Amino acid sequence: VRQLQSKGLQDSYDLLPPREKEIIQLLAEEKSNKEVATVLDVSPYTVETHRLHLMQKLTLHNTAEIVLYAVRKQIIA
Repeated sequence: VRQLQSKGLQDSYDLLPPREKEIIQLLAEEKSNKEVATVLDVSPYTVETHRLHLMQKLTLHNTAEIVLYAVRKQIIA
């Protein structure tokens, strides 16, 4: 909340770096960490690290919540 206020942002999604936004979109499309890693040409470990960070920033707890969040934010249809 402090980061949002200090940067004049309304939504915690705006705090995510571009790579984490890409990852949330791909995960919401029901791709596995391995599939996301292949698409982005990174290791599955890197995807998992980004996934954990974005889940912490957005206070999400599992993949279902990532999908629901993405639908509500119109990241995916």
